[in-house]
Parts: sequence; C-alpha cells; structure tokens
Amino acid sequence: MTDSSIGKAYKPWLLASLVVLVGSLMLLAAAGTMAFVGTTGEPVPLWVIVLGAVAGLGVALGFGGFFLIMLVAGWASWREARRVQVISPERAE
Repeated sequence: MTDSSIGKAYKPWLLASLVVLVGSLMLLAAAGTMAFVGTTGEPVPLWVIVLGAVAGLGVALGFGGFFLIMLVAGWASWREARRVQVISPERAE
C-alpha cells in the first residue's frame, strides 16, 4: 500500500485537467468582460461569442476530465484496498 491517495500515474492527467479548467474559466471571464464592455447598443462581436463558446466547452471538458480522473483513481484505490494478501502458514516442527 502506498501513502498517496492518488497514484503517480494520475497526477499528470489531473494537472492537465485543472490547467484546462482554470484556463477556460479565465477565457470565460474575458469573454464576459468583453461582452459587457461593448454594450453601447452595438451587437456583440462574433469573436466574443466564439471565445465564450470555446471557454464553455473548455470548462465542461475540464470538469469532465477531473471527474473522470477522480472516478478512475477512486476505483483503482478501492480495488487495491480489497486485495487480500494470502500468507501461507508456516509449520512449526
């Protein structure tokens, strides 16, 4: 048994998922800011709409990836905890 709750194999994927999530949240904040800054009666530019859509997809992928990694890591930990080590009895002669 290891003392780590998440295996070393999952940590790069977890980091990548969180980077995508934080980056997408920053893009979403930028798109929201640009949408409200330009509210002088003109329509919102297409690039702001596209940026918001990409950011929304990124947030969904970030949360989905994070959930999937936690699910797989938890399942692997549960399987490892259920393993029973069989120790054969020694004969005392």
